[in-house]
Amino acid sequence: MQKPTLFFIDNDSLFYARTALGEASHEDAKVTMSPAFRRMLRELDGTRSVADLAALFPHLDQEDLQMWVGELLRQQMIEPSQTLSAEERARQRETPQAARPAARPASAPTPPAGQAPAVAVSEQEVQQIAEEIQPWLAELGRTPNQPSADGLSRTARMAAVEATTTASSMGREGFFMSPDSPRQPLEPGAQRLILVVEDDQLQATMVSRILESAGYRVKVADTGAKASAAMTARPAPDLVLLDVELPDTDGFALLKQMRAHPMLQWMRVVMLTSRADRADIAKGVLLGADGYLTKPFRPETMKMALRQALPE
Repeated sequence: MQKPTLFFIDNDSLFYARTALGEASHEDAKVTMSPAFRRMLRELDGTRSVADLAALFPHLDQEDLQMWVGELLRQQMIEPSQTLSAEERARQRETPQAARPAARPASAPTPPAGQAPAVAVSEQEVQQIAEEIQPWLAELGRTPNQPSADGLSRTARMAAVEATTTASSMGREGFFMSPDSPRQPLEPGAQRLILVVEDDQLQATMVSRILESAGYRVKVADTGAKASAAMTARPAPDLVLLDVELPDTDGFALLKQMRAHPMLQWMRVVMLTSRADRADIAKGVLLGADGYLTKPFRPETMKMALRQALPE
């Protein structure tokens, strides 16, 4: 079967539906897939085009949307289900708003002045990232039943595609927060508690002061063992700022343990790290990180990121 083109996809008139593989994958929690990709797969039920997805995924620009849908096509998880003529599409737009997805608002955020907008990554780069993380993914053992090389490759590629979107946002804003991660509800009006997992004392002190000045309560742990104890203590933190490099473990291993723990699997986790290459981002995506904040950072950037992660 010929592989679908990755980026050049009809945005307006072509609708997509899940294939049998896509249907099985989006319903199986054991299949390793990021919350964002799983949600997109769920939304493509034969009634939506790429243009319709814009309102549901406002953090993705048009090129990113094309790239994500193109990857689902390439993985044979979706297929075109119907094509509408211009006249039929116009009639569909006249359907009452409650019966169809809302269009992207005209005031959708744009990149700040002086910073480049997101650009779709090349197929070569997607493949390079996927190949780099595939051995790590095989060792991780997250995909069930001793997966085939093709299964690992599929998972690695989807993580690589999402990592490029994350990296684009980090390049523009200095951070990325996923709007698609299902996490524990927050108590309205309560002062938020943040656990900072950082072994560098100077960095931990600086981050603590920034957070306290923004009105957060703060705990600090300088090892993975101390972090695990702090996360299961009461009161539990509302969010964990997790450094990747720790003296007794690494942040990815700790995040994996959290997502497998019944008390910690829904806790919000933002990776705080200087390791911002796309392969590392792809690992965080697969393990369920809610966001990334890169060092060095400005205090206002950290505060902005946390306002998104911990809305009032």
